[in-house]
Amino acid sequence: MGNKNEKKTSHENNVLDVIHSFFKKNNLNLELYSEAGLQHEFAFFLKNALPDFIIRLEYPITRVYRPNPGFIKKEMDIYLISPSNEKYLIELKLPKENCGTPKEMYRAIQDVKFAEELKSHGFKSCFCILITERISFWAAPQANEEIYYFFNGKEVKFSSIDCSHLPKFLHKNGDIKLNNTYTAKWSEFNDAHNHLWKYVILEI
Repeated sequence: MGNKNEKKTSHENNVLDVIHSFFKKNNLNLELYSEAGLQHEFAFFLKNALPDFIIRLEYPITRVYRPNPGFIKKEMDIYLISPSNEKYLIELKLPKENCGTPKEMYRAIQDVKFAEELKSHGFKSCFCILITERISFWAAPQANEEIYYFFNGKEVKFSSIDCSHLPKFLHKNGDIKLNNTYTAKWSEFNDAHNHLWKYVILEI
């Protein structure tokens, strides 16, 4: 019985390692074409790496919390439950070359807020993953202006933002107030066509 418990603990402490392994093992092998495609590739990999976990995609918050606590998002990209009922979240963002950069940066910060909300409501760990081919995410000409400042350079700074950080067309979306400030380094990933992407993994 002792060995079985040790195995469970090992699995439950291994979610972050599995996420890192996904990118290492799929370098030069994975075709990146949409966020939904990445989500399904990720779920398949997680199921093989963590066979005792329950894994759900696009899972409604109302199936976990009733009434809805009023979180910033209504669904979880990837929801994991360990054998001992520990809950995990993985949120994915995959802005492509033709995306609206400031809008996608804003959505990435929304994911961090969502992760904070779930962590404060009992989730074991929450992970936010941003992967993009768009150079302006890490090397924009306006690197020191508005929301670009948080993403450009060697790392991303996830912090509270208000209208002063946003272009006018995003003012209607409102401020995002985070409980903390987080940093995560950009890493490189080459897809199946040897095209360069960069990604960050943030654990809350």
